[in-house]
Amino acid sequence: MSLKSTIVRSGVAAALTGVALMGAATSAGASTGAAYIGSGKPNGGAAVWCVQHNINYWLAKSGSDAPTIAEDSTFGPATQAAIKEFQGEMGLTQDGTVGPRTGNAIMSHGDPYYTGSNMPNDASHQGNRSAYCYTYLPTTW
Repeated sequence: MSLKSTIVRSGVAAALTGVALMGAATSAGASTGAAYIGSGKPNGGAAVWCVQHNINYWLAKSGSDAPTIAEDSTFGPATQAAIKEFQGEMGLTQDGTVGPRTGNAIMSHGDPYYTGSNMPNDASHQGNRSAYCYTYLPTTW
């Protein structure tokens, strides 16, 4: 192998390592920097799925008669209506957008497997930062 190809391969390997390290550093970012989720917002599939799944979980646990929503990672009218229903039950402004206050409520009342919350009404057991949905939902913690 020539010196030139060795240098090129080393440079590519270093660049890929740098990209991987940057990705690892940013993927665990705090949810205080997570984007709002709602109509006209840059909705990512995983973020919308986290909203859908955790609201469905809350609907089942709360005994609400509101319909569950498809967990299809697509933000649409049914997801927006479910967010508004959830917000109303939590005493929040019913705007259909998941911002930090709604995100806090979803993380506190959602599926413990995805939120890390095992005691929804206990402030010391709010959603866990290592839980899957933490990086996707905006919160204040």
